Formats: sequence, structure tokens, C-alpha cells
Amino acid sequence: MAIIQCIVCGKRISNKAESCSHCGAKLRGTTEEQLERAAHLQRLRKNRRLQSLSFIAVIAFAAGFLLKFFSPGDNVDIWEKVSLYLMAAGFLGYVVMRVWIMLNKRK
Repeated sequence: MAIIQCIVCGKRISNKAESCSHCGAKLRGTTEEQLERAAHLQRLRKNRRLQSLSFIAVIAFAAGFLLKFFSPGDNVDIWEKVSLYLMAAGFLGYVVMRVWIMLNKRK
């Protein structure tokens, strides 16, 4: 028994497995074209998920920006810190997601 990579998700599985235990792709009885299509759909799903996370990071940045200029009247110092943390987290999250998306497209 040897360990191979799943054609669809790229994770390690047994060569005797009839389907991938990670992504559920059927390996026995399917054509190469069907496996390639499944791999393409898997990459598209991952890319969509990364784009959604990138959008959430933009929303966090925008919320921090709005909170900085339109903070509630009580505890202005606390709200200013919260706004700075939100902006920093949103910016860093956006950059990380964009780099991850670029690396995902290269595969």
C-alpha cells in the first residue's frame, strides 16, 4: 500500500482508496476529465472563500475608520483604541488574504 496525493484536493491518501477521505472525490470509476473538473471546482470554492474573508477584512477596516470619527460620547479613549485595532486588523487581514489568493492562483 502506497501513499499518493488526491488529484482533486492534493492531500495524502492511500492508493487503494476508492474515494478521498478529505474531499470525497471518487477515484475509482471516474475519468480524468471528471477529476480535473472536480479539482477546478475545488480551487474555485477555495478562491471564493478567500475573497469572502478579504471582504470581511475590508468591512473591519471601514468599521474602524468610521468608529474613529463617529465614536460614541462615552469613553472616547477606549473607542479610539478599538477603532485603531479594527483598522489594523482589517488592513493586515486584507493584505494577508490578497497574498493568499495570489498564491492560490499560482497552483
